[in-house]
Amino acid sequence: MAHHSEGLTKAEVSDVEHLLKTNTVLFKFATPGTISAVAQGVTKKTFAKNDVLIEQGAPQNEMFIMRDGIAERTRVEGSGAEKVIRQFGSKETKATTGGLHFLKGDKAYGKLKCISEQCVAYSLSGAYFKTLLENQPSVSVDAVYGLQREVRSSSKPKQRTSLGMQKQTSAQSPVVATSVAATVESFYRSALNAYINAHLTGSPVSKLFPDMHVQIPMRVVYINGTKGTRAWLNNNIDPRDYSAPTLVSTAILLAPGLSMTPMSSVLEAANAGHKNPEPLKTRWMRGLAARAVREIIFAIGLNQAADYCEERVPVQVENGLLRNTAGSLTAGVLAGYFSHVPHNLSALKLMTPSKSYLSLFHEYASSNEERLPKHWSQQQKQTVARVLGVVAPKAVMTRTVQIIGTFVLLNGIIYSLRDISPF
Repeated sequence: MAHHSEGLTKAEVSDVEHLLKTNTVLFKFATPGTISAVAQGVTKKTFAKNDVLIEQGAPQNEMFIMRDGIAERTRVEGSGAEKVIRQFGSKETKATTGGLHFLKGDKAYGKLKCISEQCVAYSLSGAYFKTLLENQPSVSVDAVYGLQREVRSSSKPKQRTSLGMQKQTSAQSPVVATSVAATVESFYRSALNAYINAHLTGSPVSKLFPDMHVQIPMRVVYINGTKGTRAWLNNNIDPRDYSAPTLVSTAILLAPGLSMTPMSSVLEAANAGHKNPEPLKTRWMRGLAARAVREIIFAIGLNQAADYCEERVPVQVENGLLRNTAGSLTAGVLAGYFSHVPHNLSALKLMTPSKSYLSLFHEYASSNEERLPKHWSQQQKQTVARVLGVVAPKAVMTRTVQIIGTFVLLNGIIYSLRDISPF
């Protein structure tokens, strides 16, 4: 291994400290004192093109941090063929190599060779690092913690569950936290519903907060029911105990939304009294079928999809509330978008119960014709307008914003107040 070694200038020491902090697993979360101590044992090595930095199978006694140039790692397999594994040192990778082998001279997995005209690397010997570990406990703590974080990061994807398989973390749904969240969210939801209905009908916005003496208690019961039903099913029914586990899993997924559809219908009817003069006891049943589809999407989004998205927030985001918010926001975008057609149909059916779902869809889709080129034929306009009625109808943004806010408010407040007990 031909190379030229030399000590570091003050500027290079600063460079090494930065690279140790940003590009190595061992020292990513180390204190400035640890970084400084490690940097003191680093030397700079220069390699010419085709020089070998690490030989496959040889004891690996040093860790390299590539500064300039590109080195390529290859491995000879059992067949004798040399396989290129990856490259180190380009601006894209800024990689470190050898950090998991150099402490006790473990055999190198592959060969590392300089493939650019010149490679400059910072080298940390295993012997020096071992001395630090033995004599400075703080260095050991920082290094172990860095490895812990790396293990946690790499194992996180393996712990992720597929959509629909999420389990509520607590055995019971926190009633107090959920009730507070539902009360706050009911005002937000009511105001947004008023704007959505105005978009659909072309009428001015009516009352933002109608019949709140009905809406608030019903919303509290509805959200507690959605969360509580999920918790009860998780705790009492195991699909693996049945001959058709997939069917049972599907039923568990659908049940919270279906069971709460009547509650949602009363809430919806409370907002539509100005359009449908029927008494509330009759009005709530209008649009029930489309509303059930919407409630299934809502419940899956609020429960499983929010958890699913939260699981996939990068592990670097450690704050629980931020992770909860990010998961709820993402799930809200999805649920808001996919629920807009059943929501629109249920709202229109509630306001004009004498019309069929098909005629209501054609009516609200036809309003998209004004968005299309005037030289198109009427048949073209009708076809495209109906596609837009599904893909990008009026009020879709308002509806999506409503669901995003609902998910963030509900899940965020429940998360923040989850430990409050009424007893």
